[in-house]
Amino acid sequence: MNDSSAGFVFSVPYEIAVVRPLRQTTISEREEALTAAFYNTELIPQELIYIDLSTDSGVSSLSTGQLAAFAGASGLEPGMGLAAEGSRAFQSLKEQFQAIFGFPYVIATTQGRAAERIWSKLHVKPNGVVAGNMLFPSTRMHIEMNGAKVVDVIGEAAHDFESTELFKGNADLKKLETVFKEQGEKVCCVYVELAVNSCGGHPVSLGNLKGVKVLAAAHQVPLFLDACRIFENSYLIKQWEPGYQNRSIQEIVRETCDVADGLTMSALKDLLVPMGGLIGARDPASYQKATMQGFLDGVQPPGSALEMISVAFREIFAAEAAVARRVEQVNYLWRRLNGGVPLVQPPGGHAVFIDVKRFLPHVTAENHPTEALAAFLYHMSGIRVTKGPPAAPSQIQRSVELLRLAVPARKYLQGHMDDAAEAVLYAYAHRNEIKGLKPIDEPGRAKYQPAHFTLL
Repeated sequence: MNDSSAGFVFSVPYEIAVVRPLRQTTISEREEALTAAFYNTELIPQELIYIDLSTDSGVSSLSTGQLAAFAGASGLEPGMGLAAEGSRAFQSLKEQFQAIFGFPYVIATTQGRAAERIWSKLHVKPNGVVAGNMLFPSTRMHIEMNGAKVVDVIGEAAHDFESTELFKGNADLKKLETVFKEQGEKVCCVYVELAVNSCGGHPVSLGNLKGVKVLAAAHQVPLFLDACRIFENSYLIKQWEPGYQNRSIQEIVRETCDVADGLTMSALKDLLVPMGGLIGARDPASYQKATMQGFLDGVQPPGSALEMISVAFREIFAAEAAVARRVEQVNYLWRRLNGGVPLVQPPGGHAVFIDVKRFLPHVTAENHPTEALAAFLYHMSGIRVTKGPPAAPSQIQRSVELLRLAVPARKYLQGHMDDAAEAVLYAYAHRNEIKGLKPIDEPGRAKYQPAHFTLL
């Protein structure tokens, strides 16, 4: 019971409507699968996976409302073309987006990467500089593809995995001021990622974001958000930042967006859909250019995808417990492992990160300890995990090795989290059995193809 509630408080704010059976595999089957996949867990067929913690992007369970929207009449609407206003599905999404995020203009895309590409083309200048807080690799790549460079201004706590500082995603305001002083007019924008993936899914505080805005505005430089995890970030602000405990997640989301001049976001994380990206804009000229660029790039999503995002907006803010459940399930897994396994501290919003250098100190970097640990975990349990996103330059300098256990929303039960925890704890108890992997030299194989390994 809860004194602030009219009655019993639900621990799980949904029921399971559809299930997919899982087949118990044997160790010999998993060994064969690993051999066939060249010990790269990314290449293992889905039907041989028990719990898949390789990503939370686009694989969360859909609600009955989203499934109904996907199969509904809106799926028969013609493509949006240049006249997005003619799409009923887009109109519904636009009205909700404006009400929740506060931006007057929204452009829908098929993916977050498409949104980043379009926005970078409009706002990143050749030979320019973008200040960011350890941006996601795709964001960084799009900026660099437009001829600019990224300067990381994230605080030093982001590199200290044992530090218990709560807002490790925060920008270092002194570093940011230095960038403005040294780069001057070359600084074309500031990009802030919320719930920074690369350093453990750690949030950015509103106080820090407002400080970034003050500096950016003083130098007449726009501030943009990578907002794909804005709901997680807002939940953690509610939990940790003084003065926000009695604020709703929707209020915190709106206050976060009010600081920014625009945003890009993938809908595949916080909005729990398999397709979609969004751009939020305040400037009508930028909106018109982005709309045309999206049309030329062919990245306008079908009406069914827009409807699924609209349903997600309605459901998330009808019962904010869904966001709490999503983050608290990750925290449960983190607590099960904390103290028994070297983890990135504190827990983040979407994943648990293992510090592999402390987990496997006897396996050198050239023997790929992260991939070796992932292969061992799959071999012993059927659970798939993979490396986190490609390391940022500052992480490469520090030889960072992180294994990410990304938890899709609404997909797994507490029993699954317990099984995952037991598998990781078993691997830690038997870590001396993990010797590492050796890359297979395959002439003619492109560097962008998935890596192939053999056991040492």
